[in-house]
Amino acid sequence: MKEKLYLKSILSEFKEKYDYPLFKKVLNASRRDVVNEIKKSKLRGRGGAGFPTYKKLEYVFDKDNVHFIVNADEGEPGTFKDRFIIEKNPNHLLEGLLILAYAVEAKNLYIYIRGEYKEAIHKLEKAIQYLNTIKETFNYSFDISLVKGAGAYVCGDETSLINSIEGKRPNSRIKPPYPTEEGLYGYPTVVNNVETIANVPLIIRDGGETYAKIGTSESTGTKLVCLSGRIEKAGVYEIEFGSLTMRELIFDLGKGIKNGNKFAFVIPGGISTCVLTDTELDVSLDYESLKEIGTSFGSGAVIVGDEQVDIVSVARNVSDFFMNETCGMCYPCKEGNRQIHHLLSEIDKGIGTFEYLDLIREISNTTSITARCGLGQSAGNFITCASEKFREQFLRKMKVGDPID
Repeated sequence: MKEKLYLKSILSEFKEKYDYPLFKKVLNASRRDVVNEIKKSKLRGRGGAGFPTYKKLEYVFDKDNVHFIVNADEGEPGTFKDRFIIEKNPNHLLEGLLILAYAVEAKNLYIYIRGEYKEAIHKLEKAIQYLNTIKETFNYSFDISLVKGAGAYVCGDETSLINSIEGKRPNSRIKPPYPTEEGLYGYPTVVNNVETIANVPLIIRDGGETYAKIGTSESTGTKLVCLSGRIEKAGVYEIEFGSLTMRELIFDLGKGIKNGNKFAFVIPGGISTCVLTDTELDVSLDYESLKEIGTSFGSGAVIVGDEQVDIVSVARNVSDFFMNETCGMCYPCKEGNRQIHHLLSEIDKGIGTFEYLDLIREISNTTSITARCGLGQSAGNFITCASEKFREQFLRKMKVGDPID
């Protein structure tokens, strides 16, 4: 891993009065040139799905009245990288937003931020206020609105977030039409995560091809990871894709498990990703390598558990979270998560039976196939994975007489 971190070199340059030189730079280029630089960089969305960023720009490039939304809701448990970016340098986010807005000729810009992020909100409000005093110096008109979320995890879904901005209940929408076709107030809309947008000024600064040389061929650039749990040195780490393994992240950067305890498991990308055991820690930290072993980087929330953590109780808490955070529009998601929570609660109390594990897997698979947003589609990933990899711990909590193997 390189000693000089890529984003850090920008974040350390925060100034209250900033004249947005990289935005001014693109104003002298064509919109198509900007999109092409993003394409050359192979930048992928950092919100969880890893979708190629340039494709969203292409989808709306020739459309009128394009709207642009920054998803800064960051409701995934264990994730705090977006807050870190905004608190360290809100101008960095705003400059990336302006560059992308120019690329698709978007005039109406929205930042949807988690309401609990008081410091980040304060920093953004001050930065936007100053930006508004100098925006007449740009040869491009725009309006930025800061929208505070009310704590609904489901607003991490693009269509739920859009409904929330419109003042509606944050239910997910049926797709198609996709937001790039019919989004905010019926207009074509691009929604990008904070970290994704934070990479854009770097691409403009150094060029797409230079950016693409960092990381791997399919996972370019760097990734912010939020290391937490039973770890000695928790925090936000910036890593170059493919430059180190999960084991190195935990035991080198994170300085190992607290109090010298034994490692048990790690959640690599938030509670909607498949848990990893000790035998899987040598996986390279990039999109493709994690996918090969059945998990993903997700939101970048790396949560470490030691031998003292009860994996069954963790699974029950995860199911409780998803049961309460579903918008309730999909019956399989609403009822499926409720039933999974009930079954796991029975297991955790010691009154479940071994057949429950098969039932949990069946319900999870059904929800994954039939739910219409990412919450329902991924809600069972951690739970089913944990029940398979730590099956013995689940079975030991069940009624006496049930088989353990």
